Amino acid sequence: MIFRKALQSVLMASVLFTLAACDSADERAEKHFQKGISYLASGDTDRALIEFRNVFKLNGSHLEARQTYAKLLRDSGDFNTSFSQYLRLVEQYPDDATARLALSEMAMQSQNWEEAERHGSKLLALTPDDPNAQVVGIALAYRAAVVEEDTEARNAAFNNALALKKTLPENPFLRSLLIDGLLRQGDETGALAEIDEALELTPDNMILYRQRLQILNRRGDEDAVEAQLRDMVVRFPQDESAKSLLIRFYMARKDLDSAEAFLRSQITDNEKDDAARTTFVRFLVQTRGNPEGRAALDGFIAEGTNTDLFRSLRASLDFDDGKREEALAELEDIVEKAEPSEQTREIKVTLARLLVAMGNDVGARALVDNVLEEDPGMVEALKMRAIWLIDSDQADEAITVLRAALDKNPNDAAVMTIMSSAHLRNGNRELAGELLALAVDASNNAPAESLRYAQFLVATDKVLPAEGVLLDSLRLTPTNPTILVELGKIYIRLEDWPRAGQVERSLRALGQEETTAAADQFKVAILNGQQRNEDALSFLENLARREDGNTLSAQIAIVRAHVARDDVAAARVYLDTLLEEDGDNRILRFLDAAVHGRAGELEAAEVGYRALLEEDDTTERVWLELVRTLTRAGKLDAAKEALAEGLAVLPAARDLLWAKATQFEREGDYEAAIGIYERLYDENSSTSVIANNLASLLSTVREDEESHQRAYAVARRLRGSDFPPYQDTYGWIAYQRGDYDDALRHMEPAAAALSEDPLVLYHLGMTYAGLKRYDEAVKTLQKALDVAGDDPRPAFEDARAEIERLRKIEAD
Repeated sequence: MIFRKALQSVLMASVLFTLAACDSADERAEKHFQKGISYLASGDTDRALIEFRNVFKLNGSHLEARQTYAKLLRDSGDFNTSFSQYLRLVEQYPDDATARLALSEMAMQSQNWEEAERHGSKLLALTPDDPNAQVVGIALAYRAAVVEEDTEARNAAFNNALALKKTLPENPFLRSLLIDGLLRQGDETGALAEIDEALELTPDNMILYRQRLQILNRRGDEDAVEAQLRDMVVRFPQDESAKSLLIRFYMARKDLDSAEAFLRSQITDNEKDDAARTTFVRFLVQTRGNPEGRAALDGFIAEGTNTDLFRSLRASLDFDDGKREEALAELEDIVEKAEPSEQTREIKVTLARLLVAMGNDVGARALVDNVLEEDPGMVEALKMRAIWLIDSDQADEAITVLRAALDKNPNDAAVMTIMSSAHLRNGNRELAGELLALAVDASNNAPAESLRYAQFLVATDKVLPAEGVLLDSLRLTPTNPTILVELGKIYIRLEDWPRAGQVERSLRALGQEETTAAADQFKVAILNGQQRNEDALSFLENLARREDGNTLSAQIAIVRAHVARDDVAAARVYLDTLLEEDGDNRILRFLDAAVHGRAGELEAAEVGYRALLEEDDTTERVWLELVRTLTRAGKLDAAKEALAEGLAVLPAARDLLWAKATQFEREGDYEAAIGIYERLYDENSSTSVIANNLASLLSTVREDEESHQRAYAVARRLRGSDFPPYQDTYGWIAYQRGDYDDALRHMEPAAAALSEDPLVLYHLGMTYAGLKRYDEAVKTLQKALDVAGDDPRPAFEDARAEIERLRKIEAD
């Protein structure tokens, strides 16, 4: 009895001690919290953050501390860490509306629409009457309407935003939506008024200034554009993009003196200003050449304001001029002797890029890893890591890396572009397009970003929006030949001959050899498009008689024009005339063999190609055409031998390797074909056709789970494609993963387009079976067998077995 009482006393004391300890931990956590609040009130944010972290060591569920800590991080620009803190908060307190709002807004800001939808829907359920929550709901509805091209729903969301504007006049998401909506309605005046109104409330909002600039640019008001650019340079002295835009504005108008004068005015002798000097050097290199840029760098190095930086820039110029080893040695010397710093890390990334160009990926990755160990948020290093991840089909990981980069630099157009390619690798074309559009905005309609987005739009048959993107860019750079050429292609596609002609004249007026050649091509395309074939041929003949260096190009174009009109005899007569004058010209002799092949004169074509190879066997195209000619002639053994000979001479030739893989497939040696495709894919994983072929074989030939997972990783980019072979590949992989609905969305259009391919029909039949649409499955599988005939591939044995299985099910 005494022992029991003693034990009870010990246990009670233990419990009381534990409770006291808990209370003590909570009390200490509260003291740290209050201390943090005190530091915060006095403006000492760094110490406040330390105190809040101390709170979490003692009490990880302290609501107010977590809320305050997450908000501080968000206000300081550390969006990535803030987002994770808010996520922790909603895990502990799922109904915390403040956290849900923050998560929704940050997700929208970083274009993470899946997370925005997840937290936004919860937010609206918690606080449906809260105006800020309503903004999130309206923004999500507006974005969905834009993606689905639902004009009625988009206008409804716009009107809801307009109604809410009086309540939340400073809400940036609301303002952005209204400006976008007005522009989509064609109301530039209204959009400009909306921006000016917003700028009165937030006069330092760079995004609003960029939007205003775009509208002024569209209106062609050059004086207003220049005035605003100069205002932006003064208002945002640390923002290099405004200065770059002003320089681009001057250069587009060929006012190089004003551009140079402005850049020189930004430099004060013997005072450190790296950005001003760097921008000036880049301008000189672009407009005057590398020698002028190098001379300026030599001066800056002698001046001594930042020797390491300007030595590294000079080394980059040396690399571009072919002095590669010297450039690498110079950069390695700088990195070895420099103290760890942000600048040293930037120079390391420059060195890593040069190592990549030299084929030393291992050294480049080691440098990037080293940089990110020192600074996990270094944007340029994150870009390189993301590119490597995308190339290795780790697109989801790349997106995570890029979101961290975007949190650090929300207006980095390059980050948005790389993230777009990651989404494309995942087959998410909608998000890819959105990011390309954002990159155009962030770059202020720069030519490279505008061209990339326009080409994306054209590839998705959105030709008129693509025209708008190019025109917006052209207004700031009206003589940019790349933009003009792409715009001309659009007008040719639209059969808008007057505007195509305008582009042709603009290119010709630039007076450069390349632009004149492009203008000539447009002229021929316009004449052919108008069914003025004789005029086109006459124009080419006039070009061929000119003595301006473009004679051969015009001659080749004439031959091709005859062939395109199925007038091979005329092509032969003209080509024979050219060969009489210049019989040793290899291009003309190659064209001669090609014309023989087009005329069905395969023996003559073979002789021509072999003669060219006897003189020089290092041209891949000639080997490839010889193999094709022999194949057409039914000389399969000779074709196989020629292919082997070509690969012996050019073992890394991609097209020859591709032809070899095709040969292996034809012979049923699928593993050998997979080996070649794997090699080609490792060399360049961005080629969709190689990705398709590799994924198709992995998913149809092999049965192991690892190969199927590999096939899925490679094929994700094909999701949503309208190209039937890609639809079949991705659809079959979706079937293997048990996603029959997604498989059907791809397989039905593929089978409709490839109705004579028994394997595609087999894939569709199996998809119907997976969906328990047994009658359609049996009919489709039987059709596959009828088309296949005596095809020995295992798939058709499977089809027979599946038909028998399904008939038993129907009988039961």
